[in-house]
Amino acid sequence: MENFNEIEKMLAYAGAQGRKSLSEPEVYQVLRLAGLEAPKHFLYPATGFSPASAARQACEGLPGDKAVLKLVSAKTLHKTEAGGVKVCDKTPEALGEAMKTMAAKFPEAEGFMAVEFVPHAAFALGEELLLGARSDDAFGPVITLGPGGTNAESLIKSLRPGTAPSVLPVDLAFNPKAWEAFLAGSWIWRYSAGEVRGGRRLAADGEMVKWLEGFSHLMRQFRDGGDRDWAIEEFEINPIAVSKGRLTALDGVLRFRPAKKAAPRVKPSRQGVDGLIHTRSAAVVGVSEKKMNMARIILNNISKAGFPKEHTYIIKEGAAEIDGVKCYASPALLPEKVDMYVVAVPSPEVPRVLAEAGDSGKVNGVVLISGGMGEKAGSEGMAGSVVDAIAGARAKNPDFALSGGNSMGIVLNGVKLNTFFIPEYKMEHPLGVNPNMVKTAFVSQSGAFVISAISKMPWLKPAYSVTVGNQQDVTVPDYVERLADEDDLKVILVYMEGFKPGDGLALAKVIEKARSKGKQVVLYKAGRTAVGQKAVMGHTASIAGDYLVTRLIMERAGALVAETFDDFTDLAALACSFGGYEVKHGNTFFMSNAGFEGAGMADSVGGRVTAEMHPPTAAAMAATLKEFKLDSIVDAKNPLDITPMASDAAIGGVVASALEADEFSGAVVSMVPLTAMMNTLPKGGAWPDDLEKSFLAASAGAARKARKPLLFVVAAGTLYEPYCAYAQSLGLPVFRSADRAVRVYAKYLEYILG
Repeated sequence: MENFNEIEKMLAYAGAQGRKSLSEPEVYQVLRLAGLEAPKHFLYPATGFSPASAARQACEGLPGDKAVLKLVSAKTLHKTEAGGVKVCDKTPEALGEAMKTMAAKFPEAEGFMAVEFVPHAAFALGEELLLGARSDDAFGPVITLGPGGTNAESLIKSLRPGTAPSVLPVDLAFNPKAWEAFLAGSWIWRYSAGEVRGGRRLAADGEMVKWLEGFSHLMRQFRDGGDRDWAIEEFEINPIAVSKGRLTALDGVLRFRPAKKAAPRVKPSRQGVDGLIHTRSAAVVGVSEKKMNMARIILNNISKAGFPKEHTYIIKEGAAEIDGVKCYASPALLPEKVDMYVVAVPSPEVPRVLAEAGDSGKVNGVVLISGGMGEKAGSEGMAGSVVDAIAGARAKNPDFALSGGNSMGIVLNGVKLNTFFIPEYKMEHPLGVNPNMVKTAFVSQSGAFVISAISKMPWLKPAYSVTVGNQQDVTVPDYVERLADEDDLKVILVYMEGFKPGDGLALAKVIEKARSKGKQVVLYKAGRTAVGQKAVMGHTASIAGDYLVTRLIMERAGALVAETFDDFTDLAALACSFGGYEVKHGNTFFMSNAGFEGAGMADSVGGRVTAEMHPPTAAAMAATLKEFKLDSIVDAKNPLDITPMASDAAIGGVVASALEADEFSGAVVSMVPLTAMMNTLPKGGAWPDDLEKSFLAASAGAARKARKPLLFVVAAGTLYEPYCAYAQSLGLPVFRSADRAVRVYAKYLEYILG
């Protein structure tokens, strides 16, 4: 603790000088106070500087036969590129001459350092590392480990996304096993640890863990919301040299600022959130008698969904009932407490309506449809009034919770409740149960994202469709945390825009919890701008930028992170269709009736996805090909181009053999539907086709029986939308190109297989 007090004095001294960062010698001092290794060095002020005497002192005091001369200057950010770093022979003549040259070149210098030379191979992978830490509003302090040196950023950009850097919030590093897992997942540390072919161990894991823990202790001490006056905004060592089994800092940057003292968010209670997803009674505020306004659309949707009218209420003065639902002048007059109080009134009325609800003692949860509170310039005061109303209501009822504002509403299939304000004729609402889909929840900050996704995937019938809006009280992680405890829930779909302070860490923790219970979490995180990227290319503790940090942390926690909207819908289709299956490996059967599709699938095979086939399975398929007189034009192999000559019966026979075979975990079947041999158009048109006679029903049934994924591809235009819809009605995820199907399936397999 005494060492941390010394560091705080250093930060206070630098802050009093108007500085926001420490000099390199000060960074070395911080490292030593934290118990970490800094090179031996001598510091010389620019004024009264004698190169000759400085060179003699360095020669006598530094180990080895070389030394490093460094410029000390806050104005020169890229010292190496500017000529402010020079490796010299450790002789008075060589050092003295180098010091004279550097002093002449940098008249604005604050000083110079003669530093111990740490022998290592600068351009060998694993011998120079970057260790950084940054303060993050969403995740708290975050540790970053990646390749170091002057080419660190360009190297990282050239790697496959997710390879480097490795990222971990300090608050998730709560035991040695967390650091072990962190290092095990670090691409660059494998080189330092000698875990690559032909490599040798350069340093023990314990040496790296010492540095990780040292950084963690520092960041925990100097963070927002803590006891100290200063927070470390960014702390980076680049590079750390790996030499003779030890790690030594060769260059360092520490940026700091006054610590933020904001109080932590008061989370809604579990009971409060529970009432919003297991609603027994509901009321709507804002219903018009004269027109079909937003609140009245919600009221009608509640009635049409089948929610009990005896537990549905309207809050409205001067009316007895509207559309068969009883009206009450105020919430205080309600005959029972309501779990969901849907507020759809003009934004200026919201603070009064919420205060009235809180004062009544009859409202447990609010779904605030109204927007314009904090989302637009000038509405901050109204947002503050909403926050005050929530606090006042919670003082009387600890289980009071508010979802929204700017929410699209909530749909709960279990209790037949639909509070979306979208008219039924505009969109098929996600009501009812799809028997071919596992039990799913969809939690989204954006309501428009939910209705857009559901409009494109009408088969998607989540048990819970929750739109959270601007998270003025209940947040996305609050909902996911509660849903993770639903035993029969298999998949949670999440769309996230912005985190409240600390909610990134909260979401990571609840995703980890959901994964530990066997649930699959598909996440799309919007807001991809790399705010954390630095214009300074040489100092890259924020090398990851905000989105990459989020993605790496969420993937580590157990989320299947989608990079695009299309990826999200496709991955959601796989998770919802196959979330109840136990897929043990990635060996897959591929079949098409077109050569280009077969080639596309073959080109996409790799990683977790393999395409091996055993002789007995090949023999069974060969028999089917012979039965349908296809053996003269095609051999049984994987991938299989069954040609346009194949009928539905032939295709179905081959698919059945594949699904019965132990070596295949699943199948991707791609059909160009223009062939006359197949039934690919609905019955009743000016054609002989009948979808009921296609191979799809029998193959979908065989896949369900075998509990193996079957992906279907229709490589054709809009005429064949009914064909796609028919396959989807049977529980088959449908793609419009084979290469995309295989790519998405490969990502899904990588996720579920680990």
